[in-house]
Amino acid sequence: MPDHPDGLPDLVTRAHIARRLHLSRAAVRDAVGSPGFPGPVGRLGHSVVWRWSDVRRWAESARGAPGGPSDEAMHLAGIRDRFRAAGFRLRIGPHPDGGFQAVRIAIGRPSAGGQVFRGATAVEAAESALEWLQTHK
Repeated sequence: MPDHPDGLPDLVTRAHIARRLHLSRAAVRDAVGSPGFPGPVGRLGHSVVWRWSDVRRWAESARGAPGGPSDEAMHLAGIRDRFRAAGFRLRIGPHPDGGFQAVRIAIGRPSAGGQVFRGATAVEAAESALEWLQTHK
């Protein structure tokens, strides 16, 4: 996995791991303590951090296993990784009017704004955003 667009390694906390892999915080806590999970690279303030590329490799090997990410979660993580490589974040979650939304946010910009893509499911919303990315990058 490439480094972050600003040249820094793409470091993640437990909360980032949970969000990117669509795992509960309890599942991430259990995963971090399990054999095979990569060791942290250090701390930022009070948070332990890992390289996303190391966590992603673990997630691929744990895909579908108890405590590991689902196929759908890995698909969403792959779409998010493509956005990060292009200099964006992709926030995926429920839309207030029903269904799901994927919000494209330029890295370094406030999360409050951004282009919204909608779908009946999280995957549909993310794939709609991916269509945009493929035609604009």
